[in-house]
Amino acid sequence: MKRYWMALVALAGLNACAPPMDGLPYYRSADLTPEWLSESDAEHVHRVPDFELLDQSNETVTGEDLDGHVVLASFFFTSCAQVCPILRSRLAEVQDEFLDDERVLLLSHSIMPEADSVPVLARYAASNGIVPGKWHLLTGDHELSLELARKGYFVDVDTGAGDRTGTELIHTETVVLLDTHRRIRGVYTGTLQVELARIVRDIETLLAEQ
Repeated sequence: MKRYWMALVALAGLNACAPPMDGLPYYRSADLTPEWLSESDAEHVHRVPDFELLDQSNETVTGEDLDGHVVLASFFFTSCAQVCPILRSRLAEVQDEFLDDERVLLLSHSIMPEADSVPVLARYAASNGIVPGKWHLLTGDHELSLELARKGYFVDVDTGAGDRTGTELIHTETVVLLDTHRRIRGVYTGTLQVELARIVRDIETLLAEQ
């Protein structure tokens, strides 16, 4: 009996040292392995770097503007007729769910900024019920968009031919959730209806962390 209690005490000590498994994981590399970390360990986790882009209202949006907000980020282009309309409809549901909560922002980075000018984005937003200030459609330098996708958000990129060696970014179904410190806390297949409930729940979890 004494040995049994000693084993329980030892197990309790190990559990006390382990990071909590409740809450959301962190993603700190492009392999997108979820890791549950203690608060102190999470201090140095990968953050989406700073950037400067224009939105559909011709307003400058920077990485620093995301600080203090829970952010749902995606990549798209306005002429996409396959994946993007489905993704847009899912994101619209998230927009409506958190429309009155200023702590939640949506970002959609254009991966064809040479075609998606500010006026084009403005027309697209107006036609699709995208609310300025809540959901930012972003355009800017092509190379910056590529760099943000690959090294900032860890979003998959390839040439469109599937060889993953080129420099063209195609549209993707991946949606990324950032916490108020720009750390990646969720990765989803944004076109799936079943993922919508998980996205909403995870946003609420991050809001509760504040």
